[in-house]
Amino acid sequence: MNYVGQLAGQVFVQVKELYRGLNPATLSGCIDVIVVRQPDGSLHCSPFHVRFGKMGVLRSREKVVDIEINGEPVDLHMKLGDNGEAFFVQELTNDQPAYLATHFLCRGCK
Repeated sequence: MNYVGQLAGQVFVQVKELYRGLNPATLSGCIDVIVVRQPDGSLHCSPFHVRFGKMGVLRSREKVVDIEINGEPVDLHMKLGDNGEAFFVQELTNDQPAYLATHFLCRGCK
């Protein structure tokens, strides 16, 4: 019986060490975004990505990412994919094939 307890203890220690060895930076993150105002007043930004850790995605009930700019909420949202990647969605009003519905927010998709 003592062997079972020792084995369980060793497994626990190994799992704990494996978890400590994970680099949190590889589980989630984003890159800096540079936004430049154009002469016509429009804004253009550098490419960027956002990724949430797999652990957070597994527990996530809602797949919508709300965006704040300088602490203020804006009317702009991203969708959260199964692997933790966040991406912008485009709302389409014209008829679209059903296979696009997983990538876009469609009204009237067939």
